[in-house]
Amino acid sequence: MTTFTQEQSHKTAVALAEGARQAAVMAAKAAYTGLPATQPAFDAAIKAADAAAMRAIIASCAANGLGPGPSQSLYWLTGSYT
Repeated sequence: MTTFTQEQSHKTAVALAEGARQAAVMAAKAAYTGLPATQPAFDAAIKAADAAAMRAIIASCAANGLGPGPSQSLYWLTGSYT
């Protein structure tokens, strides 16, 4: 059973992870010119932002005793559970 403090800590970590993900996505969009040559870099930046957010959420889940978190989604995105 998790405590209120653990849940609040996790909610804060998730909000921070999402904020960082959104900032990274905005930076990737700003750098994207719409030309086909920039598409691979844009795709890689979005994937990296998503993976970093998932890793932060997984770490928060582990730190707060909340189970594995979105580890399967991380695997589908990156091919690795870590």
